[in-house]
Amino acid sequence: MPPNPLFVGVTEAEQNALFECLKARERSYGKGEELLREQEPADRLGVILTGDVEASRLDISGRRLVISRLGPGSVFGDVLSLYPERPSPVTVTALGSVSALLLPAAGLLEPCAKHCAGHEKLIRNLLRSVSAKYFELHDRLYCITRATMREKIMFYLESASESSGKDSRGRIFTIPFDRSALAGYLNVERSALSRELSAMKRDGLIDYHRNSFRLL
Repeated sequence: MPPNPLFVGVTEAEQNALFECLKARERSYGKGEELLREQEPADRLGVILTGDVEASRLDISGRRLVISRLGPGSVFGDVLSLYPERPSPVTVTALGSVSALLLPAAGLLEPCAKHCAGHEKLIRNLLRSVSAKYFELHDRLYCITRATMREKIMFYLESASESSGKDSRGRIFTIPFDRSALAGYLNVERSALSRELSAMKRDGLIDYHRNSFRLL
């Protein structure tokens, strides 16, 4: 299993016991298949084992907005699993061939009858994961509420650069979005985004090729 925040400090033996206790199962998905659907019960938490997925939702006009893209080791449904009575506000879709480990939400926060050593660690890690998601959502809200498109783009690129560990200007880093997905993430029109990126490149603020960027 790729490294992920849910199983930090959990040994392989503890994981195996935990998977049996929680009735975890591995499932494969094809491109375009939905791992989680908007407005359906969020009754499971998932860990991406292979491939990439996209979390998105429809806005009031019917346009699909990209919330995030996740790769191997990423977790989805962790926030939702703490409130399974509410339907999912997002759809999680496979961008290609994907395999995921699914954990039923029902047993995550219940006391473990077998007193599994890994269960306590899982709960602690789950709460840390949810806290991290809160800060991610806070940053995105701050990003999309900037006054101008240029400010939105710069905030996103500076955050992406820092997250990649390459926060020094002049270093190349890669973002997970193509232009359409980035436009959805920033809540702007794709054509307007392309124009503004070109203008920022012309003004000497950034350089880029496809989804590789450099802050100047």
